[in-house]
Amino acid sequence: MEKRSCMLLGAVLLSAASLFAGGASEAPKAESAQSTGAVKTKVTYPVPTKDGAFPLPITSKPTEFTIFLNFNNMPFDSSWPVWQEMAKRTGISLKSVISKSNSNEKEAFNLMLSSGKLADVIGYVSATDLEKLGHDGGLLPLNDLIRQYAPHIQWYLDNDKKFANTAYSLDGNIYYVPKNQTLKFSEFWWIRKDWLDKLGLQTPTTVDELHDVLLAFRNGDPNGNGKKDEVPLFDRAGNKMPDEYLWLWDSSTEFYVRDGKVEFEPLGANFETAVTNLRKWYEEGILDPEFFTRGPKGRDILMTANLGGCTHDWVSAGNYNTKLQNEYPGLEMVAFAPPADQHGVVKERTERFPGVGWGISTQCKDPVTLIKFFDYCFTPEGQELLNWGIEGLTYTKDADGTKHFMDNVLNSELTPVGYLRSLGCLYRVGCCQDANYEIAVASPAAQAAARLYESHPEWYLSEEPPYADGRLDMKLRPEDDAQYKKVMSTIRPYVDEKFQSWILGTSDFKSDYPAFVKELKSRGIDDAIAIVQRGYEAYTHR
Repeated sequence: MEKRSCMLLGAVLLSAASLFAGGASEAPKAESAQSTGAVKTKVTYPVPTKDGAFPLPITSKPTEFTIFLNFNNMPFDSSWPVWQEMAKRTGISLKSVISKSNSNEKEAFNLMLSSGKLADVIGYVSATDLEKLGHDGGLLPLNDLIRQYAPHIQWYLDNDKKFANTAYSLDGNIYYVPKNQTLKFSEFWWIRKDWLDKLGLQTPTTVDELHDVLLAFRNGDPNGNGKKDEVPLFDRAGNKMPDEYLWLWDSSTEFYVRDGKVEFEPLGANFETAVTNLRKWYEEGILDPEFFTRGPKGRDILMTANLGGCTHDWVSAGNYNTKLQNEYPGLEMVAFAPPADQHGVVKERTERFPGVGWGISTQCKDPVTLIKFFDYCFTPEGQELLNWGIEGLTYTKDADGTKHFMDNVLNSELTPVGYLRSLGCLYRVGCCQDANYEIAVASPAAQAAARLYESHPEWYLSEEPPYADGRLDMKLRPEDDAQYKKVMSTIRPYVDEKFQSWILGTSDFKSDYPAFVKELKSRGIDDAIAIVQRGYEAYTHR
């Protein structure tokens, strides 16, 4: 899920902290301080010893393990300062088996598997492939190792349902330790407040109000250039872009769960309402006329030309407020609540969930030492290194524990996150993301967006499986997974093709729809629904 950033103040931090509060009343407390200095959070962590100290170094003599890991086209690099510091503190270092020049993760992964020589530590972009490697005997089941030697990881398994659901395979084993997330929000609805103000409009609160505002953007020349060139509703989300529009009417081109029952949403009444309205919006010039082809650079193209009005996107959408002030004084993107749908329901479908992390191969000669190192990454000290970097190099700390990123991070030619990653921080390993590092690099617009969304947990369906990048993200049994992929390989292209033809007006939705439903049935959509239903029941009963 590649298309899958950040932010804030007291309300957000307290919400993030509350995730860890339950079920750990007897554990000592460790502080995780906010960079702005306005608020500090206290997060409860488990500890492996009574005095709260993690015994370091983990090994009495320096020990090296091999690692396969490539994140964002960056193969793991043992020379990164953060990992050098971790080796100094723990006695454990990691040596990459991937050439620094090889950025093709899938190719490198398949090459390692075909060689028969597995690295001690294996991380990969696909959780499904990691679990398959575990089922096939390439990765160790970690349950007993965690229970005996990794109390911090065990605490998260016991107290964080999302983390546990991500970690456990359907066979009951844990083959990889996930990267945990502490914030709820991921993306927001954004709108040009300067355009609203210029046209005397209020922030829309319903999908119908959104239509009227966007139509005014199209016809009212809010960019002031005398041309009818505004693109009121745009996106850069690639293959999930159509779904972000369909969400406005509580629909999608994917599976969804309602009252415990899996539905394929193109078969539902909401889908008919959504497509009918989107076709009208396209005719009225509300939708980006190139939204099927614009691609990931669409946001930059439209915003830098002062043409874009509203989108659903990450916190970085708020950066244009400062980036483009010289070109367009007063430009202001602000986040607003998800518009209530045709039934009056306010819902945000995107939400953060734990992601893929790393596991231990069956060829590792010392998995006990390695699982202790994995556990170190979940200690307050380990989390600080992986999220903030090295004190004195990337951040400073006040006497009360409040952390501040240094100028070399905030003013780098790279983004702050990019600079931290160049030192080895924020890598795709089993650890816990600290919300506070995101807060420290957030723009004011991003902070406001995060405060708004994080303060409304009722907008999210957190107990349901993650709806990540437009799709339900659930684990399927191997035998089901093969059949599911076979069925959906013919259904997804068909749905995408028909949806595009309906929006562009090259075919008529109303007359096509009965045959469309019949075709989905003939291609096996009912089998796919049954498979996803079994996956959902396994998810909810784990």
